[in-house]
Amino acid sequence: MTAVSEPFDHAVVVCGDLDTAAANWRALGFTLTPRGYHTLGSQNHCIMLARDYLELLHVTAPSPSRQYYWDAQQRGDGCAAMSCKSRDAFATAARLRAAGYQTSDPIEFSRPVRLDDGSEHPATFRVTALDEAPGARYFVCEHRTPELLWRPEWMTHANGATAIEVAYLVVEAGQVRAAAAAYAEMTAGTPIAADDRVARIAVDGAELVISTADALAEVTGTLHITAKTTGYAAIRLSTSDLAKARTHWGTQSVATVDLGQQATLVPAASANGVALVFAQA
Repeated sequence: MTAVSEPFDHAVVVCGDLDTAAANWRALGFTLTPRGYHTLGSQNHCIMLARDYLELLHVTAPSPSRQYYWDAQQRGDGCAAMSCKSRDAFATAARLRAAGYQTSDPIEFSRPVRLDDGSEHPATFRVTALDEAPGARYFVCEHRTPELLWRPEWMTHANGATAIEVAYLVVEAGQVRAAAAAYAEMTAGTPIAADDRVARIAVDGAELVISTADALAEVTGTLHITAKTTGYAAIRLSTSDLAKARTHWGTQSVATVDLGQQATLVPAASANGVALVFAQA
């Protein structure tokens, strides 16, 4: 059976100080979900978009299930992983293993979610991960209770953000083609183009762009985005109202760089280690 490409689910931004990060992202114009406490021992705030989201994650102590994120957090804030949705984490793990990838065993965990009516319910997830994926961790996430996350009160943002358009992943020189082949297979996405410096993969309405560090300016359209190591350097977000977002950033004294009339950059230093490009939808 041919694998079906599924969309991005969420990007994980590790934060050494979650309270400071939350205040920072609120200033950027995002609505955050209340602080969550995972049964695995980590804590988070989520930024819910139309079908995907950004997760601000803090790991309180190292543990087998959180070791990757703990290690990433010790190196500094930044986007440590990207996931796609899975309709069935066990089936996805089986598919990836059959293709020769070493995935973690799917695990199920939860965190309490308190709704506006005061009721509390467990949001439940199943995930399987590939820590050895090129550039950074890749994993799939099966949402058992999506109705507890995609809620209207959390999906409207002062900056108009609506979706992840592009995730920019930096890999070592000489590894772009191999990484692109791997991610096309892992995500069941469609390769658009690839050479020795840049590759693009369509992932159900969004793109994964894989490049060398010296090609970042070419693929992002600005010299203001750089990378010293491999990993996710930037995320491009759609916004329904870029003019309104720019006004908001001005009132909050957020440093930004306009990239023409249709896009604005929030540098990595202002977004916990990951550059954000907002593009007018």
